[in-house]
Amino acid sequence: MVKALILIMLEPKTFENANKIIRIPGVKSGFLVFGHYDYAAFVDVPNLEKVGQISDKIQRLRFVRYVETLIER
Repeated sequence: MVKALILIMLEPKTFENANKIIRIPGVKSGFLVFGHYDYAAFVDVPNLEKVGQISDKIQRLRFVRYVETLIER
């Protein structure tokens, strides 16, 4: 299994949409955060390819500005 943390910067005034991220298959948990990023999503999937697919899916959401993916070593 591959574990990853996806840090997400949201568009201004779209925080109420962030709960849609947790509904994406493979996202195990997530929550709003303070700091450079607005949301942290924890992913647990079988392989690296799936992490990329989830990251891309999040990036395509209209209320997402930027995504950075950190993969557990």
